[in-house]
Amino acid sequence: MKRTLLLIMCSLWLQACSTEKNGSIQEETAELKNKTTPSPEKKWDGTTLSTATIQKIQQNKYTYKQCIYKEAQKQGYRKIDARVATDAVIKQCEAELSTIRTIFKNEGVPDIIIDRFLKKTRVSLTRQILKSLMFAQAARQAGATQ
Repeated sequence: MKRTLLLIMCSLWLQACSTEKNGSIQEETAELKNKTTPSPEKKWDGTTLSTATIQKIQQNKYTYKQCIYKEAQKQGYRKIDARVATDAVIKQCEAELSTIRTIFKNEGVPDIIIDRFLKKTRVSLTRQILKSLMFAQAARQAGATQ
C-alpha cells in the first residue's frame, strides 16, 4: 500500500515537473517566432485591383492560351513524344506570361501571389495540352489518323 502511494506521488511529481519545462519551452519558442518573423511593411489587399487591371490580366491570359493552342497544333510536334512536345510548347509561349507578371507588378501585388497565379495558369494549361497531345499520339499509333 505504501509502495503504490509512493509510486503515485512520484508520477504526479514527475508530471508536474515536465509541464513546467514544456511551458517555458513553449514561451521561448513563441518569443523566437516573434523575433524571426518579419513584420510586413505594407499589406496587400486582394480587392484593390481595378476592373481595368483584371480585364487586362484576363485578356493576356486568353492570349497565352491561344498561343499555347496554336503552337500545339504545329505539325513538328507530331513526330516527337507528347511530354517533350508539351514542354516545348510551354517554353515557346513563356513570354506571354511575363506580360501578366508586369501587370501584377505595376499594381503592387506581392511576388508570392504573382508566382502562385502564374504557376496555376501554367500547370493547368500544361495538363490540358499534354492530355490532348497524348490522345493524338495514341490515335496515330492506333492508325486512326495520319
